[in-house]
Amino acid sequence: MCEELLGVKGALGSLGLALLIFGLAPGMVLSLILCLLPRDDPRRQELHAELYAVPRWERPFWVFDQLEVALRQGVFPEVSWFFEFWGGRLIWSRSKIQSGLAIHKEHPDTFWVPDAQTKANLGPGDLVKLSWAITRPRKGGPGGERMWVKITYREGENFVGALDNWPIYVYLRPDETVRFHADDIIDYVLFDEYGEQDDGVEAA
Repeated sequence: MCEELLGVKGALGSLGLALLIFGLAPGMVLSLILCLLPRDDPRRQELHAELYAVPRWERPFWVFDQLEVALRQGVFPEVSWFFEFWGGRLIWSRSKIQSGLAIHKEHPDTFWVPDAQTKANLGPGDLVKLSWAITRPRKGGPGGERMWVKITYREGENFVGALDNWPIYVYLRPDETVRFHADDIIDYVLFDEYGEQDDGVEAA
């Protein structure tokens, strides 16, 4: 009987296609789909095990369902983060460093900044606090954020540093390179050659 069925024109090709669709393909395609999930996601192993509990004739459709899950929970969160971060940084909540000296001149009695001599002593390894103003703050959110930056390089009155905070409102990342001027500094923490800390005075 098998010989008669296989002898039918196109039967062998149909058998091979059925074996591919219902036998080989589901496992291979699922392996590719699961690569979309984070490496430490336990569902990678769980879904592999579940595949063989699904009736063979339903496996192609079940695997296709997992593609939707992987796209929604594995890929889209990363895409959403990308657009949220860069959209917020470049469009919705653009920010810039404020001049601490300019603010001090406007409010000399309430806004303290380090004096020129103190700023002259600042160098690589010291911490300074800067103030970022958000161009278009979120509704009900603050108009800016103050954060610490660790100085890595200085040339005259110009500094380069690494962000030493995890921002809440400003779209920056920890350790991100920050370029600023001495006039921007609103507070400081000095470190001596032994790494001992000499606290500055908190800005008002």
